[in-house]
Amino acid sequence: MNKIFFLFILAFATAAQAMFDTEQLGVIEKFVDDQSLIAVSEQGDWNIGEIVAVVSQNSRVGAIGFVEVASLKQREDGKNEIKLNLQRQSRTSFIQVGDFIRRLDLSSENSAYFGTTELLIRDSEMNISSKYRPLVYQGFVIGDTAQTLYEKEFLINYFGNIYYGATPNLTVGTLAPVNVLGQPNANFRYKFYDSETTSIASGLSFTRIIKDNQASLNMNFYWDNTSTGALISHTFLGLGVVRWDQASDAASIKYLTSSSFQTGYEVILNDWDRFLIGPSYNFEKKALGGYLSYLFIRDRFHLQLSINATDITHLRLAPTDGYYPFMDIFWRF
Repeated sequence: MNKIFFLFILAFATAAQAMFDTEQLGVIEKFVDDQSLIAVSEQGDWNIGEIVAVVSQNSRVGAIGFVEVASLKQREDGKNEIKLNLQRQSRTSFIQVGDFIRRLDLSSENSAYFGTTELLIRDSEMNISSKYRPLVYQGFVIGDTAQTLYEKEFLINYFGNIYYGATPNLTVGTLAPVNVLGQPNANFRYKFYDSETTSIASGLSFTRIIKDNQASLNMNFYWDNTSTGALISHTFLGLGVVRWDQASDAASIKYLTSSSFQTGYEVILNDWDRFLIGPSYNFEKKALGGYLSYLFIRDRFHLQLSINATDITHLRLAPTDGYYPFMDIFWRF
């Protein structure tokens, strides 16, 4: 009986090991420098820019880091050599030669991939969940960031605010329902500088009010700066080049108002939800406002709940010059 039990355990262990081995898609062979390493793999279907996990050869430890695929070439022996750039490493375990690299499924929620600025995926040809992409849109009231959509990516909110990634660095948009109500409008944002810590973009937003024969044209500037592993600051400056008479009444809408300045913070939580907070200043009203917001992200779906203020000195419920709650729902695909 003991012999049969032993053979059963041995067979189970062998099957488990075989299953484990199929998941080990590469083995770390050497270090190039303090930021790059080389792995070898039997498989050649790696994607440049793909984020993969580094799994310790000690099975009790598990994932100890994340690396990005930088390049791929085939050796004379038929194996594939993968150059990897370090993105994040465990504080308690070093990556060593002999550790494994394992592909992650990031098309939907993956509990092994925890929230941090280092693991944001700025560009990829793969089907990546919106949870892991940089925040492009902070809601209709708070406004945009210096980031742009992936090429050919759409962002649509529940009342018709539409953005499209024309190129990796150019995002165009419009508030569609307003176009048919006599206020044709459009905006664009071009990201002309992007590094690991800083992104800068600029653009224009235009609205034509046919009924009153007036128009609004804003020149917009965006600056994002990554401070820590969890914190990104977003700065926005809108300059009213052409203004319409009711611009001061639209102070809560960045694209319709006159000149305004806003700076705030995005906190990335462990589950990739976002917490947003910051002040804003409207030059037309000479008023200090601000916002406090929580953004739930579930793959393509986003739900935002926020408390906003156009003028913090006016303690009343009014979007024009007081406090007001707001909910936004949008999708990225």
